[in-house]
Amino acid sequence: MTEKIHLDKLEFYITNVCNLTCSDCNRYNNFHFRGWAAWDDYADNLREWSRHVHVQKPVILGGEPLLNPDIVKWINGLQSIWPNSYAPQIQSNGTRIDRVPGLYDAIRSINGSWIGVSIHRPEDREELFARIRNFLQGDTTMTQDTNNSMGSVYQFKDSNGVEVHVWNNDHFGTSNIIKTADGRYTVPRSDPTKAHNNCSFRMWKNYHWIRGRIYKCGPAALMPEFDDQFGLDISEEEREVLHGYHGLGVEEWAERGPEFLATIDNEIPQCKFCPEKTEYAPITFDKTKKAWRLELVGN
Repeated sequence: MTEKIHLDKLEFYITNVCNLTCSDCNRYNNFHFRGWAAWDDYADNLREWSRHVHVQKPVILGGEPLLNPDIVKWINGLQSIWPNSYAPQIQSNGTRIDRVPGLYDAIRSINGSWIGVSIHRPEDREELFARIRNFLQGDTTMTQDTNNSMGSVYQFKDSNGVEVHVWNNDHFGTSNIIKTADGRYTVPRSDPTKAHNNCSFRMWKNYHWIRGRIYKCGPAALMPEFDDQFGLDISEEEREVLHGYHGLGVEEWAERGPEFLATIDNEIPQCKFCPEKTEYAPITFDKTKKAWRLELVGN
């Protein structure tokens, strides 16, 4: 067997579903975007991936990953498949952190595992802090230190050593989904080189595993799925390009696996559908989904 290829980080995207409608979400979860990944459907796929790729830092995200009914299976499963890596990290909006059966025990049982919470609106901070304290057990401390190894702003830790790290993430950059005057959706037509150079996915090497395949970034994987669900206002020639990027399947490893990962940071034709310039703006919530506060009443 040839030596495994090392990936410093791989983001396991396990659901399109989110309970927030953050403006400019770069994975389109502010729309009624459907679909989630059941652990049992992909466990064998991931075991096969582990024969070829070592993932140093597995990250679980969505959508809102705590809305995936199999979130505990995902945490335990990734840990068992890559036992010599960092413990799985869960990136959440925090609104359901104290509502998931078995989540606390899963985090507690894996040394070094933790949950990261992004605060998307400053006015939600205290309520999210209350949710975090309700999730943790025993004596809980909260510190504020931006110089910690995670780079988080707030750090919660309980007497069992379970940690929740919190970031202020209340501004998003420009999404590549544009609403047209007639209520449809389209995408930019950019210089692909400029768009690629501008891309935060490229800068941070945010490679994605989605439904069994590894992709360069979230948009390249999810734009075709968004088009299938919503019907983008683009030409048929553009649609052929948009759907023309194929992530790497594990069954293709011998044919193109090492080459795909060696060139994963390169520009691709689909970059033309992302913006050349990013403008950051405060996140707002559309009211087309029920407010999460209403969902949490009574807890």
